[in-house]
Amino acid sequence: MRLLRQYGQLVLLGLRQNRDEVAFIGVIQLVMTFGFVVGFGYFIHNVSERQALFLTTGTATNTLVTVALVGLPQVLSQSKAQGRLDYLLSLPISRELYLAAQVTYVVITALPGVVFAVVFGAWHYDLSLSVDPLVLVVVPLTMLSLAGVGVAIGLLSPHPNVTNAFSNLAIFYVLLFAPILIPKEQLPALLRHIATVLPTTYAADAMRGALTDLPGTHLARSMAAMAGFTVVSLAASAISVRRRG
Repeated sequence: MRLLRQYGQLVLLGLRQNRDEVAFIGVIQLVMTFGFVVGFGYFIHNVSERQALFLTTGTATNTLVTVALVGLPQVLSQSKAQGRLDYLLSLPISRELYLAAQVTYVVITALPGVVFAVVFGAWHYDLSLSVDPLVLVVVPLTMLSLAGVGVAIGLLSPHPNVTNAFSNLAIFYVLLFAPILIPKEQLPALLRHIATVLPTTYAADAMRGALTDLPGTHLARSMAAMAGFTVVSLAASAISVRRRG
């Protein structure tokens, strides 16, 4: 019970500390979602239903990937640079609990973008989605399977500028060279092989499987793979925060 109370207080603390940025983050997410759903459609003549479903679910997945690889590292890096991180870690609270609260905070900021991506994409392309309740599990699994990378970037980088560089490099690769917005079969052979060992591949497939009836999706298999990545991610996060001394 005490841990749950501390966890809730840490989540509220994160929301209050960054309350001025929450609205700005929401606007950015809406603009980016609009750009991906509509903008990518301009590059595809006569968008088919399959392509529209792929683009819509891919945009929703990309919102979560972005907060995991960009938002989370920046939150941690700024907290570290301002001294707030070391202060909080000096308190009699679990370091892992602190990280869990930070992950929860960035997930909360991402949820409006995920919902908007699905609703707007379905409306814009006149799609009929098939929503599986397991999507409520897919969303946190996506974040947790990637959180280890975000935590490592945020805690181990020596300066916020370095954090931004690594975050932008990671998201650049995900946007253009991972099968999230681009079907796997359209990628070069080397990138297809690399994609098989990246959690983003399974996150995108699970999101498609939970929201559509697209053939070729493997919801159960992708969720199992994401669970494995989550174990590794949580272990990496714990090691990273313990290295803070």
